Amino acid sequence: MANRSAAQRPNGATQGKICQFKLVLLGESAVGKSSLVLRFVKGQFHEYQESTIGAAFLTQTVCLDDTTVKFEIWDTAGQERYHSLAPMYYRGAQAAIVVYDITNQDTFGRAKTWVKELQRQASPNI
Repeated sequence: MANRSAAQRPNGATQGKICQFKLVLLGESAVGKSSLVLRFVKGQFHEYQESTIGAAFLTQTVCLDDTTVKFEIWDTAGQERYHSLAPMYYRGAQAAIVVYDITNQDTFGRAKTWVKELQRQASPNI
């Protein structure tokens, strides 16, 4: 998935390579997945965040030394009724972030289940 062609940075400097990664966030409802994505992509935090329906797609590009990294981010819904859709989002992903609420033990237990599911069904390199 890495594109090794030269690219222009916003300031006009040429850089070495461009990497593109599919990243999926998994976890129970109301644990902070959307808040993490919003902070990473837009630098914002909202005290109240609407529940994600299905999934939300966002992108963020980060320049590191001579490499530009483009993240294609899938923020999945945590409600149980959307659980069966999760494999569609983590299929082909290079990375996953499993999120839980440190004040809610149940979400930590469920996070372990998400990790097991990824180990069983996702790409072995995730």
